[in-house]
Amino acid sequence: MLASIRAFLLARRSLLSSAGSITYQQSPRIRALRSIPAVSISRSRTFASNGTDSDSSANATGSSDLKPYFATTPIFYVNADPHIGHLYSDIIADVLARYYGYMRSGYSAYSRTGEPVDLASIPTVEPVKSLFSTGTDEHGLKIQKVAEASNEDPRALCDRISQRFKQLADAANINYSRFIRTTDSEHKASVEHLWRTLREKGWIYQGSHEGWYAVSDEAFYSETQVHEVTVDGQKQMQSIETGAKVEWSQEVNYKFKLSAFQEPLMKWLKDNPQAIQPAQKYAEVLQEIESGLSDLSISRPRSRLQWGIPVPDDPEHTIYVWVDALTNYLTVAGYPGWVTDPSSVAKSTNAWPADVHVVGKDILRFHAIYWPALLLAAGLPPPKTVLAHSHWTMNKAKMSKSRGNVANPLKAISLFGLDPLRFFLMRVGGNFVSDSDYNPQVLVEYHRKYLQGQLGNLVSRICAPKIHARLTDFPRDEETQVLKRPSRKEVTAHLVKTLRDSDTNKMCRKLEYKLINLPRRVDALMQQFEVAKALEVILETVIGGTNEVMQRLRPWAPSTHPIVALESVVLVTESLRISALLLQPFMPDKMNTLLDTLKVPASKRTHPKDLVVTDEKGRLVSHAVQRLEGEDKPEPLFPKIDVLES
Repeated sequence: MLASIRAFLLARRSLLSSAGSITYQQSPRIRALRSIPAVSISRSRTFASNGTDSDSSANATGSSDLKPYFATTPIFYVNADPHIGHLYSDIIADVLARYYGYMRSGYSAYSRTGEPVDLASIPTVEPVKSLFSTGTDEHGLKIQKVAEASNEDPRALCDRISQRFKQLADAANINYSRFIRTTDSEHKASVEHLWRTLREKGWIYQGSHEGWYAVSDEAFYSETQVHEVTVDGQKQMQSIETGAKVEWSQEVNYKFKLSAFQEPLMKWLKDNPQAIQPAQKYAEVLQEIESGLSDLSISRPRSRLQWGIPVPDDPEHTIYVWVDALTNYLTVAGYPGWVTDPSSVAKSTNAWPADVHVVGKDILRFHAIYWPALLLAAGLPPPKTVLAHSHWTMNKAKMSKSRGNVANPLKAISLFGLDPLRFFLMRVGGNFVSDSDYNPQVLVEYHRKYLQGQLGNLVSRICAPKIHARLTDFPRDEETQVLKRPSRKEVTAHLVKTLRDSDTNKMCRKLEYKLINLPRRVDALMQQFEVAKALEVILETVIGGTNEVMQRLRPWAPSTHPIVALESVVLVTESLRISALLLQPFMPDKMNTLLDTLKVPASKRTHPKDLVVTDEKGRLVSHAVQRLEGEDKPEPLFPKIDVLES
């Protein structure tokens, strides 16, 4: 079996590699990013040299076949206050939703028929609002027990803790379109409809169930999934996977025929290499499914669990909390409206299936096995991707209240600033494969090196009055005041004459090539969920390279010809402008400030057609505006962080 998994992953790697095979050629006209094809990673595709997709099926996609992008976080359990891991999940989904909202005008990378959609097929006039949900999971035995222990009404407990998660999302500038609570009446109707659908289709039956049950996990475990341990001198059984205490339980409840979906789930996975990310998690899930699936207990006796949604037509049972919780994704998408009355919901606004469920690796089984099986049983398409992220440790140790090493996300925002924290969590934790260490000293160092030292420093240097004073006599657009870029011939002549260095000219051309191709490269990485790598390319490769070019050009020096100074301002401004637009999903507030500093109109920040613009010779068009005499130098974009978290 392991051999078959290795073979499948090798084939998958080959598929992803071939999907990145692209050839480009400059168009002999002014063009923008609308002509850039997306890199599909669901199958092998090659793009023709004229920038069009050689597979006509994707190009033929009409606007009616486009689907709004739909991203979700897990809904967070309200048995405790939010921690840095909750913020991490929020930011991952927020970055993805903002990215697709900008780069793809809010549309999914897949059509309603499942075909990949290239960027050229995205309408330029009618952007759509992408769907992005987060929220709280408020039913279950854990909540019931916490409420009983504190002598508090369960609903009051949920109201109080749910509000803290919402406050965190708002404080972190999470641009959700829906904050859902499983206690919402609308959600109850969705769960009941899904249950009845499964029952009518014959996938639910009543029977006896026994096994090792973990209250903290709200899950049953088999004999092979538990072991005996000694805790405080007492022997007890624990889940091998989660370490949760388990107790033997035997009861009559409702069961879902999960065993019948082994083959359909394997087909879903093998037909969709991107269904589970990262690849290691894909292999784990595939192996678990291949080893066999048992039917799933999906209710609890009402006598044991009162805090939950009753089973329709059987008030003696309560619906299993995970069936309840997972259905939130359908509720957000308007289910069951578009099933029971399709005419009541505009096709253009129906975002199902979800493009990505962002989840922690500890709840992958529920999202990658149980949830797709429930959807397939109900006749609904499963999500495009389940992205299972890693966890955060502190000083290489698992965070826990008993150790006193749980990072408070609101305190972190206050100490380090929101956008530096968002950047750190995505740059360090954005590979999703292995656990990341939350170390305030490392956070400060990343801020100093990449944000303050590279990006912030470049902004300060290019806005220097000494440089802009040299630009007064150059022509500009009368309406926009954008400086006109000197010809390549002029720049080359003065570079060689002034610097006597042909290497600098090559560096400038190489940087320009990187900038023109940066959106394509970033888009390919984002489609593969290589979030950390996308940040690395923008900030370390491009911005770092731009600092080197500026140091070579020395536009502030009297010995540098004014035309070279102008070219420096144009090129550096383009680097900052393009990078800032691509960094908007990661650091929205700071990039808004940077774009203000560069005097980029608000109307030129929201659509990818304005991202990269080239002239008839394939050169970047200038967007540089001279800073006027007496105009204050901008405040540091990323001030020094002096405080460290204790």
